[in-house]
Amino acid sequence: MTTPTYIMGRTDEETQRLIAAARILNPFTRRMLIDAGVAPGMRVLDVGTGAGDVALIAAELVGPTGAVVAVDQNPTILTTAYERAQAAGLDHISFVAGSASDVELSGQFDAIVGRLVLMYVGDAAGLLRRLAGYLAPGGVMAFQDFNFSPSSVRSTPPVPLWDTAWGWMTNLVVRAGISPTAGFDLHRILRSAGLSAPSMRLESVVESGPDAVGYAWITDALRSMLPLIEQLGVATSAEVDIDTLAQRLRAATVAVDAVVKAPDVVSAWARLEPSTLES
Repeated sequence: MTTPTYIMGRTDEETQRLIAAARILNPFTRRMLIDAGVAPGMRVLDVGTGAGDVALIAAELVGPTGAVVAVDQNPTILTTAYERAQAAGLDHISFVAGSASDVELSGQFDAIVGRLVLMYVGDAAGLLRRLAGYLAPGGVMAFQDFNFSPSSVRSTPPVPLWDTAWGWMTNLVVRAGISPTAGFDLHRILRSAGLSAPSMRLESVVESGPDAVGYAWITDALRSMLPLIEQLGVATSAEVDIDTLAQRLRAATVAVDAVVKAPDVVSAWARLEPSTLES
């Protein structure tokens, strides 16, 4: 099974972009973890933690009587995640460098969670089946991913530049081997991994006006993707004109007083089926 190409960079600038984007996504993630049952005293595994934002939320929810283990294959970004955890006084988070597909962990977890990670896994159900071996009886898995379908971002009244910018991203996603319905795919993935039918929710940011965060959000994401956008023939740097894109999006949106819907964020959480635990 082919592994999708990671479409973002691995630079210091990308790490800061992740932290900035997390401020938008964190309320969705917090709601998912609470609804999934993450609570004080639990032990949680965060898969693909990146700069650590999901681990920080989980650590707040489980409190000092709980623990969080955060895994990422990029050891450099884990340094940032560790420093952020220490600055927040959350010393019950431990960080492990390695791929979730083969990293060896100790003990069991009450919850296994992740955000924007399964979209990059060729056999996501197989990965979750492996991780389920670490899940305690009654434990839960909870994951989030974007939908990258054309309708996932839209403006009313229509702003053509938003369609163009989102089109660059959706085109890149397809060429990189990522499912455009990665969010909705979570249902199939969790079921195929032996979990119960998941509870699911779709959320999104809807904005208007000159101060909307979406202009910078999509521009910064496209800036990280730009080398691959050019490499895969999606667009040229001149066509994207990244340094003026946020300004142009703002001007075009404000000119028609448009409302802009950001990408779908799909949450899914489920527990292991008893038959899976017994097998």
